[in-house]
Amino acid sequence: MAKETMKEMLKTIDAKVSHLEDICADDRTFIIKLVKQTNEIVKFLQNLELDIDEQYGIEAPPSFTDVIDRNELSEKRMIEVKELLEEFKAKSSDLKEFEEELKKHKDKLTPGQVGDA
Repeated sequence: MAKETMKEMLKTIDAKVSHLEDICADDRTFIIKLVKQTNEIVKFLQNLELDIDEQYGIEAPPSFTDVIDRNELSEKRMIEVKELLEEFKAKSSDLKEFEEELKKHKDKLTPGQVGDA
């Protein structure tokens, strides 16, 4: 009797595994169709964008490397970028200090409670 029960259980498990394999194959097929459809949509949108650009005479902006190669970046723009980076570094260090301060006083903080600073 135990042999029959074990045999039936193995058959049931085998049927369930086969069913899962079928589901995975169906999912794989569906995903492939979705990827193909998405690729077609992207191609259509790219063509549409090109047609609109041609219709209105819009030229594609030069890439960053083209700008650098043609030496069109002005000194003023480079200074602005440098200042922006320095500001970012300063704010980043301020945030790190604030985070360390919060870690020090973590035990004194109560979530959801608002008070004077």
